[in-house]
This record gives sequence, structure tokens and C-alpha cells, in this order.
Amino acid sequence: MLHLLSLIVISVVSLVRADLFPLRQQCWHDHPLSTVNLQCSREAEVEYAQLSNAAISNCLNTDDRTTHEPWSYPPVCTDVLPSVGSSLCVYTNTSFSHGRGISILTTPELAERILVLPPFQDSEVLQGVNDFTGTWYTQGMPGKGIGMLAKRDLVFKDRITAQTPALLAYLESDLSTADREKFFKTAVSQLPKATREMYLGLATVYGLPQVKYQDVVKANTFQLEIHGHNHLAVFPETSRLNHACAPNAQYYLDATLLTHFVHITRPVRKGEEITISYTSPLDPTHVRQQHLEQGFHFRCTCARCTDHERTDTILQHIQGLQSVLNDWSPSTVGSPGPQLAEQWLEFYRDEGLEGFMDVPYGFAALAYNAVGDEETAVEYARRAEELILLKDGKWAPNLKIMRELLRDPRGHWSFGRRLR
Repeated sequence: MLHLLSLIVISVVSLVRADLFPLRQQCWHDHPLSTVNLQCSREAEVEYAQLSNAAISNCLNTDDRTTHEPWSYPPVCTDVLPSVGSSLCVYTNTSFSHGRGISILTTPELAERILVLPPFQDSEVLQGVNDFTGTWYTQGMPGKGIGMLAKRDLVFKDRITAQTPALLAYLESDLSTADREKFFKTAVSQLPKATREMYLGLATVYGLPQVKYQDVVKANTFQLEIHGHNHLAVFPETSRLNHACAPNAQYYLDATLLTHFVHITRPVRKGEEITISYTSPLDPTHVRQQHLEQGFHFRCTCARCTDHERTDTILQHIQGLQSVLNDWSPSTVGSPGPQLAEQWLEFYRDEGLEGFMDVPYGFAALAYNAVGDEETAVEYARRAEELILLKDGKWAPNLKIMRELLRDPRGHWSFGRRLR
């Protein structure tokens, strides 16, 4: 989902100061949308109409493939862009992931670095990726366009999709609407037919044919950081997942594999819609609504948004509980940490936020360990570990914190801390 949130993770040592947070704040990864500077005006339409089609058709020539291998076409480049400090070029590999193909608009330097990523070195690392899992189908949804529904009953951790992008595009602000459309069109036109048709079949925001290619990006993009640089990524299959403020699925992006993974986080019945959240479900209602309206041009009318006073009150309680459980000062000895942690977890379940319970599970593990209940602490640490892997991936700093507790609960800094 698409603007990385930089979160500072504080290392946990044997003696923890009261003002240090042993677990990272509730993480919200990239919002699915990263707005593209679409100037959908009459002026933009005229500018687009004046473009020469020669630039696009010429790039499809494959006269001397040896000069641009492993790319399938000669790169087509912009001028040097001030904010990037480099030109951006379209690079397409039609054989990527057993013929699915991929087109990338990025700098020449980053293109070289992308080529050393595992999927370009060994196609077997994507084994199972881009395969149909048999868990979903698409269908028109009233007021939502096309949605993704469960093909059978699904349970926690069932994989829904694992997909590589059709298009990756460096996040820039220099190109005009017309030029961006030209380069996006070049990139998509060079993809294999099946992938190209999936891309062009996706939803748009404005519906203007003059900006069709970047309009698809605006409506469907996630953000993927590659070597420290943000890229917009369009995954055609996972773009069918609609938004919910209480979603039943969770996703993470693996920049090493260039893959978007989606898993179920609570039981889903056959025929039920599978959803993810396009914005942080832990934000106040007005913040969620603002993001959805500005980015996706719709107003959410789910139960959490409709009953916003109740929802926002619960979110305040959640923040308060987090602050209390994060207080490790001597005055907290004898405090009812486990009871407060259980209350926190119940708030999440009541709000339908099972896919975001990694941090409260982590705090519950620490709270139980702090009163010497090693068995329950391990149980919650394992649940936190499971959700971290579904939500943030194996590189998440919180994963290390939970695994430290799992390795040696009694030797962990938190053991018996509330009893001293």
C-alpha cells in the first residue's frame, strides 16, 4: 500500500529505562496508494494529443538484442530529472517469472542493482509465486467495482496471493502528465500480452483514456522501496482486493523477491469478500476518511466509520493501554499488566483488527513474562511472531525482539520484572 513510514526501533538491553519502548510502535506499512501527479485537465488532454507515437513504436524494435540483454527491448529514457539527478529509463524483461514479464521505469544505476536481485539470478526463487492458489475468484461488487471473494472456507495464514508486479516506476515529480503517460504506456506495451491485458483491465480513478496508463497506477499502486528509493508497483491480481477498515487479510511486500504476499488473518467463509486496509485502521476516523477520499475518491461507510464516536473512543483506550504497559519504571511493580494486555487484545478483536495484533500480542508476552508466567508469555510471543511474518516480513525488527524472548524466557530482561 504504496510512502514508507520510518519507525525508530529501540534496542532492548538487560536494563531498560522507563522511557524506552521495547517494541516498535504499531506498524503501518506503505499505504496502497501513492498519488501520482495527474493533471487531468483539458490542457493535459491537448498536451497528450500532441505526443508523437514514434517514440513509443520505435522502442518496440528488437533489432540488436545483444546490446541490451537481459532486457528484451532497448531502454527508452527521459532527460535528466532534477529531483532524481538522473534520467529514468524503461527496462522490460518479458521472460521474467516464467514469461509473466516485468517493466521497470527507473535509473540506469538502479536497473543494474535490480538485476542482481534473486529473481533475476535464479527463476526458482519465485517457485509458487504468481501461481493461482485456488483460494479466490473475482466478481462485480455493488458500489465497489470488482472484488476478490473466497472460493472456499479460509482460515488464519491461508495464502491468497503471491505476485510480482507488472510495472515498477520510480516515484518522481518532474515529468509532465503527458510525458509520464508516454513512458508508462511504453512500459506496459512491452509486457507479454496476458500481463498487459491484466494491467489494462484494472480500475481507474478518473476514467480518462488520455491518461489511462498512469490512471491505473493511481488507482492500484503499492509502494516498494528498492535500494532506498521508492517505486510505485502495480500487482494486477492483488489490485482486485477492496478496502475495509476491519480487513480479513493482511499483506507485506518483499523487496528482495519483488513480491507482494497476502494471507488471511481470521476465518473467511466461502463466497465472503477478501479485503485489506488501504490506510492504517488504527488512525482516527477522520484521518482514514481523508486518506481514502483524497487518494481513492470514495467515502468508507463501514461500521467502524459510521459509528465513529465509538471507534475513536476505543482507539483512545488502545493508546492509553499501550502507554501503561510500556511503563517499566519501579512504580509498576505489582501492576495488573496481564489483565490490561488481555483488555487491549479484546479491543482489537472487537474492532476486527486481527491482522494488526502483532504489537499487542508482543506486549502481552512481555506482560505475562514480567509476572513470571513463562508458558503464557511464550504462547503470545509465538502469536506475535506469526503475525509479524504476515504483516511486516522476516526482516522486521519486532521479530528479533520476540525471538529473543522465545529463546530464553527466563533469561529475558522482562522475566519477573513486575514482581521485583
